[in-house]
Amino acid sequence: MSEPTRQPPGQILLIDADDTLWENESYFRRVFTQFLDIMEDRGWPREDALRELRAVEFQRCQRYGYGSLNFAESMKQVVLVMEGEPCSELSDRIDAMVQWILDHPVLPFDGVEHALDELASRHRLLLVTKGAYAEQNDKVERSGFRRFFSAVEILEEKDEKRYRGIVTRHELDPERTWMIGNSPKSDINMAMAAGVKAIFIPHRTIWELEQQPFIRPPDRELERFTELLDHF
Repeated sequence: MSEPTRQPPGQILLIDADDTLWENESYFRRVFTQFLDIMEDRGWPREDALRELRAVEFQRCQRYGYGSLNFAESMKQVVLVMEGEPCSELSDRIDAMVQWILDHPVLPFDGVEHALDELASRHRLLLVTKGAYAEQNDKVERSGFRRFFSAVEILEEKDEKRYRGIVTRHELDPERTWMIGNSPKSDINMAMAAGVKAIFIPHRTIWELEQQPFIRPPDRELERFTELLDHF
């Protein structure tokens, strides 16, 4: 097998954060499972609670955006819909479960810090993440990775318009710009629709709302973040 061709210095790498640089979705899944367990213990069929939570999440994310606090409100809304009245004890329990997510240490994947250091020495790096600003900014700060990036973009949504805005705002050359992430919908399809290249690095867990068939094959598909060093 031939060695991969390394891109020349001076590429622009737009890099996702959650589940690309560090663990994230698995924490939400743990709380998600805990919530379904609670509703089952309260007499509700697990599949009913699951169906209602997915519907509420979809609606609330479109209206209020993303993040742990909105996730908490989604679970509370499910309780309200299914039980017809608020329960302060359960509401407090949901808040505590979500606070666990917010307080969880930022745990980068193996080799990510070294890879960022190497990539930043040859290329221009921008961190491009989406979600609640305070929550995402806190994770960036706690990761210690801000020093590798010439800019940090925390978006309410990742869509074609916002990617084009990043290209314009930072005066990027689309021919040398690559979006790197784990979400087919937000990181790959939207970036390619905006005219930049895309590198898909799948993670073992992905939120159902981020699943989507590719609009075309990504320009690269790697198994882990550290493999970028073979290409850049």
